Amino acid sequence: MLRVILIDDHEIFRMGLRALLEASDDIEVIGEAADGESGLKLVTEKLPDAIILDYAMPGISGLDIINSIKQRFSAIKLVLLTASMSESVLAEALNSGAHGLILKKDSSEELVEALHSIAHGGQQVISSNIEPLVRRFDMLSELTKRERQVLRMIAKGYRNREISDVLNVSIKTIDTHRTNLMRKLSLHNLVDVVEFANKTGLNNPYI
Repeated sequence: MLRVILIDDHEIFRMGLRALLEASDDIEVIGEAADGESGLKLVTEKLPDAIILDYAMPGISGLDIINSIKQRFSAIKLVLLTASMSESVLAEALNSGAHGLILKKDSSEELVEALHSIAHGGQQVISSNIEPLVRRFDMLSELTKRERQVLRMIAKGYRNREISDVLNVSIKTIDTHRTNLMRKLSLHNLVDVVEFANKTGLNNPYI
């Protein structure tokens, strides 16, 4: 039996989610919390197998909860829910360390399947509705660490001379990095670079 705790500040949503999960023979909801502080206390008391939690809550956010749980209870599986389709929010959520990221508009079947997959040691489960963003992250992973630095600085408006001064390398080296990263990402101009950085959340200080 998979023991689950729900953390979400919307009571009606939690009630529906509980009913959905408990319709499955192998899932038991052992507790609910309406905010992050009480949620963390509940997790400490009951030590569930998995937690389903909302990204945006007053006080302690879903991301803060994930950080705390992963440090203290690494075996607990974490499924993050969000209603936002903002690509910067989704980028931050993807990098949170959650085992699953599901949109609140996804089907109930997708959430239950994700929970089962995660519980049985599957890889990170991502909503099918945000797969295009994941593909952009895959493209980003092809860059070297230095290319990512240059891309981030270009997107923030730094000129090549300024980037070379900050990174203490020649302008020619920056030109090379710039050419390589734009080729790898199929970007053609500065507008493309800024748009890519924003969509992947590269400008987010947590990434």
